[in-house]
Amino acid sequence: MEFTTLTISRLVVMKVVITGLFFLITLFARANDSLVLVKSIPIEARLFTTDLIGNCYVIKENNFLIKYNASGDSIAQFNEVKKGKVTQIDATNPLRILLYYADFNQVIILDNILSKKNVLKLNTIGIFNAPCIANSMDGNIWVYDQATNNLFKLDNQLALLSTINLRNFLTESIDPIYMVEQERNLFMVDSLQGIYKFDLYGFYNTTYHFKTKTVQYFNGYLVYQQNPFLFSYQTQTILEKKVLLPNPASILQVRIERNKIFILRKNTLDIYDLIQS
Repeated sequence: MEFTTLTISRLVVMKVVITGLFFLITLFARANDSLVLVKSIPIEARLFTTDLIGNCYVIKENNFLIKYNASGDSIAQFNEVKKGKVTQIDATNPLRILLYYADFNQVIILDNILSKKNVLKLNTIGIFNAPCIANSMDGNIWVYDQATNNLFKLDNQLALLSTINLRNFLTESIDPIYMVEQERNLFMVDSLQGIYKFDLYGFYNTTYHFKTKTVQYFNGYLVYQQNPFLFSYQTQTILEKKVLLPNPASILQVRIERNKIFILRKNTLDIYDLIQS
């Protein structure tokens, strides 16, 4: 049997989803003192993301990308100074990392060792105002064009696969700052309006009016940050729980993967373990 990048990625998702869900439920059921700092990495960074394996991808102030494993060890690096400021990084597929440079409307595709595989120039197909992009688990890319309110799905050669005009579903104008596809759902975050949910074809589903900057989704649970808390919202039962984050005033961004919580501060990346009693 031949294993493609897409097949391997789906196997990774299947392997970790149960572990991740157990951690999520346990985390929000326990006291805050169960979070134990296991490593603090000195780094001046402005954004980061994680993947399902527990790797962490950090964008430094100078746009230098560093990949850390789940133990906090640096294992790969990438830098492309000429492209300007990295505005988004998507590692939902750990074998296919997307870097987005919104000022230049360019997407760089990296492999799991951060080697450059492709560069997509959205300007060449008439997209000049795309605030955010997202990896799709079918190997393609979501792009939202704010000028036309169109949600596009493109392949790796910028061929157009689908177009959804959000004016057909939404009465309000949106200004998204983040987009991600997880578990056959697409989420778009507007810092004022909240979290918009779409299905795997890009059709609008619902809106969660939570003011945040990013979101994660695990088997029906929305996880998002509103200082000083990390919230978990069960979309089926509408049950909401929260965890008080350590030293919340200095937090830039929070993510959870498997049995770890990653907190980015101005001068450090802190990795916490959930200690089971």
